[in-house]
Amino acid sequence: MERNELRPILREMFPRDRTYLLPALHFLHGEFGYLPGWALQIVSWHLRVPASEVYGAATSYTELRLQHPGEHLVRVCSGLSCWHSGGRDLMRLLSKRLGPAAPDACDSEEGASRKISLEEVPCGYLCPMAPAVEVDGRWYGRVSARDVSILVDRLV
Repeated sequence: MERNELRPILREMFPRDRTYLLPALHFLHGEFGYLPGWALQIVSWHLRVPASEVYGAATSYTELRLQHPGEHLVRVCSGLSCWHSGGRDLMRLLSKRLGPAAPDACDSEEGASRKISLEEVPCGYLCPMAPAVEVDGRWYGRVSARDVSILVDRLV
């Protein structure tokens, strides 16, 4: 979908009312796999919602992302149980292994060239199985450094 095609689609699918903000964001995320900055601006104009509020909603939900994801997605739970049971160490290990995160620019496509995207998720709701790691939508519990290395090796 091109930039000039989005506004007519939004007009057709979403009435110009702020109550459609989350449905519009979920629609965009489904279309692009992330929320491009230019698309957030168009949603702001269409729904007559301040851009800061659109950005706030987009960054409040862990299932929405502002960066183009890599081919594979690895998420480490940073909930209290996971973080203190080794999740922090797993995140450090993965950060070193996978390199720096993609640029934090909404319009950047640079993240698209990354093979593996690494993210923290505030809670994976697997507290009894801490630490938990999600790889391409599948959760793994009681993950060790060795386990996470094996999981990442399969992706490379």
